[in-house]
Amino acid sequence: MKRIFDKVHFLLALMCLCMVPLLPVRPSAQALENWPLGNVTLQTAIPDLSDLNHKPAGSLGHVVARDDQLFFADGTLARFWGANLQAYAIYHTDPPNIRAHAKRLSQLGFNLVRIHHHDSGWVQPNIFGENADSTTQLNADWLDKLDQWTAALKAEGIYLWLDMHVGRAFTAADGIEDFAELANGEASVDVRGYNYVSPSIERLMRDFQTAFLTHRNPYTGLTYAEDPAVMAVQLTNENDLTHHFANGLLPDKNVPRHSDTYMTLGVEFAREHGLDPDLIWRSWEPGPSKIFLSDLEHRFNDRMVAAIRETGFQGLISTTSHWGDMPVSGLPSQTRGTITDAHSYGWDGEIGFDPGERPGLLDWIAIAQIAGRPFSVSEWNIGSPMAEDRFIAPLRVAATAALQGWDAMMVYGYSQQSLNGPVFPENWSIANDPSMIGMMPAAAVLYRQGHVRQADRTYALCLDEDEFFGGPVSPVTSLGVRTVVEQSRLVTCMPDTPALPWLDPTDLSGTTAEILDPEMSYLQQNDGVIAADTGEFFREYRKGRFVVNTKASQIVAGQFHHEPVRTDDVEFYIDTPLAAIAVQGMGGQPVSQAQKILISITARAVPVDPQDVTFRIEPLKGTLRIRARPELTLKSVDPRAGDLSAAHVVEQGMHVIDLDKIKGSRWLYLE
Repeated sequence: MKRIFDKVHFLLALMCLCMVPLLPVRPSAQALENWPLGNVTLQTAIPDLSDLNHKPAGSLGHVVARDDQLFFADGTLARFWGANLQAYAIYHTDPPNIRAHAKRLSQLGFNLVRIHHHDSGWVQPNIFGENADSTTQLNADWLDKLDQWTAALKAEGIYLWLDMHVGRAFTAADGIEDFAELANGEASVDVRGYNYVSPSIERLMRDFQTAFLTHRNPYTGLTYAEDPAVMAVQLTNENDLTHHFANGLLPDKNVPRHSDTYMTLGVEFAREHGLDPDLIWRSWEPGPSKIFLSDLEHRFNDRMVAAIRETGFQGLISTTSHWGDMPVSGLPSQTRGTITDAHSYGWDGEIGFDPGERPGLLDWIAIAQIAGRPFSVSEWNIGSPMAEDRFIAPLRVAATAALQGWDAMMVYGYSQQSLNGPVFPENWSIANDPSMIGMMPAAAVLYRQGHVRQADRTYALCLDEDEFFGGPVSPVTSLGVRTVVEQSRLVTCMPDTPALPWLDPTDLSGTTAEILDPEMSYLQQNDGVIAADTGEFFREYRKGRFVVNTKASQIVAGQFHHEPVRTDDVEFYIDTPLAAIAVQGMGGQPVSQAQKILISITARAVPVDPQDVTFRIEPLKGTLRIRARPELTLKSVDPRAGDLSAAHVVEQGMHVIDLDKIKGSRWLYLE
C-alpha cells in the first residue's frame, strides 16, 4: 500500500475534517443496500479516446520546452493528461494484462504515465530484485517487467516519466560512508536530505540513474536515454532541504559526520556572501537559512543533471517537487531543471471551501508555477480516504489546468496493486473505482482538446529577496493566491538574490502580467461564487457545485439541491443529491452542432469493504435536456445495455434523456 504518512496533505486532511463543509446526508445502510453492486474492470465498456494519441509515443520526436510551454519536435503543442503507475502494478502484472491496461489507459484519454515506487524498499520485488542485500545492481528479471510496460505504453501513444529516486532503501552493503549513524541500528536507510551533503550517497544515486537510462530495452531496441517516448525524468521524489529534510542534519540529530559537513558548508556560504553564520544553519527559521539550503540543493542538482545529460538523454528534467505545504522559498532550486513540478492532495468536501478562508488542492499547485517555465503536476488526488465527492476532482483539475496553462497533469495513481484482476478500493489505485474512472474521459477531453482556454489575465506573485525567503509565503498565508487561482492565471517570480548568482530573477517586461497583492482578495463578488475570467467555468462554493459552460463541454458536478441547472445547450434536472454529468462535443465540436456527443454520468460509489473489490454504486435519477442535432440517437457505450429508445425523445429541438431508464449506463453517446 501507499505510505500515506509520507503525504503531509493527507495528515492535514485528517486534522481538518472538522472544518470541512457538510456534504449531503450520507446514505443510510438501508439506502446503500438498494444501490447496485459493481466496479469498473478490464471487461467494462468504456469510451475510446485512443485516437487522441499519436502512435507510437515519440514518433513526433522529443518533447522540448520553449519558454513556458511544451512542444513536440514537429512544433505541435504538447499537453499531457497522465497517471502514476506504481509499485506492485509494475512488477506483479502479467504480460497480457500489461498490454491490456496500456490499451485501456489510452482509451481513457491518458497520454502520459509516470513510473513510481519502482525502487522503494517496501515494494518486493523491486528494481533491485527481491529482498536484495544491496541496491547497487539492477535486477534483469524485474527490469524486464518495466521494459514490457514501457513498450506497451509507447505502442499505445503513451509517454513515460521516469523517476530516478523515490524510496530506495540503501543498505550497509551499498558502501555509504558513515552508514551506521544514519541507519541507527536499522538494516536500511531513507537518504532523503542526506544526499545533499554526502558524496557517497550522491555517487550511488548517480550510478543508478546512469545504469537505468543506459539500459537497452529489448522490446523497443532503445535505451531509456535514447527513447523519445521518455518525455521526462525526475532526479529525486519529494526530497528537499528548504522545508522538509534539513532539520535532520542539525547538530542535535545524532548524525555527527553529516552535521559537521552541513555546518561547515553553512559557515563557508555565510562568509562568502556576507551573511550571519549564526543564522545560516538554522534550517527551521525563514531568512538566510532558506537561501543557503537553496544553494545546497542547486549544487547537487547541477551535478546530477550533468550526469543525466552524459547518458545522452535529451528530454525534460525535473529536480524534485513542490510538495507538503512548502512555501515559495522551496522553488528556486527547481529552476536547475527544464520543467518545474508540484504535488498536491485535496480534501473531502473541497467543492465547498471558501477561498477567502482556506486553501485547497488547486492553490498549492498554482503557487508552484514559476514564471516563464513549463510546469507539471506529477501527483494530484483527493487525500481523504475514498471521499464521496472524489469524482469532482478530475473535472476541477482539468478545467483549472487549462485555465492556468499547466503542461502535464498526473493523477496519483492508476494502480499500485497487481492488475491481474480487480484492485481493492484505495485512493492510490483508481483503476477500478467507478467514481474516479467515471469522470476521467470527460476530464481528458476537456483538458487535451482545449475546451477551456487559458485565462485572459495573468497575475505574478513577485516578492523581493527578504519577502520571498523571509516568511512562509504560501496559500495559507496569502489571501491573494487563494482568491485568484480559480479566476486568472498565477505565476511566481524568482527574486534577485545576490547570494544565488545561478538564480535568474524573473523579468516580466514584454508580458501583460499584473503584480499580485498577496494580502488582497480578488473575489469579484460576495455571493459565494468564484468564476474564471474567461467566463467558461465557475464554482458555487456555498452550494457545493462546479459548472463548466463552453461550446464543447457543459458540465455540472457537486450538489444539485433539487433545482435545475442550465448551461448554454443543456438543462440538468437531477434528483440525485451529489453527482457529476458531462456533456461534450467530440472532436472539439460545439455540443449544439456535434455529430457525436459523449455524456459521462457519475454519482457516489461506496466500497463494500476494504477487502472487497466491489462498490455500491448510486443510481442517478433525473432528466437531461440537450440542444443538439435532431437526427442523433441515444446509445450506451456498453452494448449490453441494448436499446435505449425508451429513455430518449426529441422535443422542440431538445434531446430529452430520462436517466432512470438508461439501464445503469455511465457513458452514453448521442450520435
